Amino acid sequence: MIIVGIDPGTATTGWGAVEIKGEKLEIKNNKGNGLRLLDFGCILTKAEEEMPKRLLILRRELKKVLDKHKPQGLVVEKLFFGVNSRTAMAVGQARGVVMLVAAETKTPFHEYTGLEIKLEVANHGRSDKHAVRKAVKRLLGVTNIRVPRDQDGKQVNRFRDDAYDAVAAALCHLSKQNLMV
Repeated sequence: MIIVGIDPGTATTGWGAVEIKGEKLEIKNNKGNGLRLLDFGCILTKAEEEMPKRLLILRRELKKVLDKHKPQGLVVEKLFFGVNSRTAMAVGQARGVVMLVAAETKTPFHEYTGLEIKLEVANHGRSDKHAVRKAVKRLLGVTNIRVPRDQDGKQVNRFRDDAYDAVAAALCHLSKQNLMV
């Protein structure tokens, strides 16, 4: 089973494709146990572009990811309205594109709160970015994950956390479906 996780945004959308083999996986020492990161990266758009064009780029690039990996599910973080309503609006627009692409490709859509994802993956709902990154590596059984790339193949070290958050969303879904114990 392949699950694609998405960390949506109009400037940066992180994504990660995770594959799980077998009925159920026991996560203690994941070395070679059937859970692996297939690919991950970030879709970047330029701030000077008009919003409709940025959303179109997001749609086009996300469809490429889904066409390539043909996932059995698409997972996205639920929108949290914090202090900055402008950011929340932009994230909401990106989430709408993600939902549209899921519907267009007939990919089952799932969503979890950031708190649920962090709790499920890093064992604490208030985990910081470093703790999430460390937990993703532990669950995947690796010590190092390459730097993610953008849609043009360039390394996106600055946006690495967006890709890790997307992978965490996919791992959360697998755990919530009782596929990882």
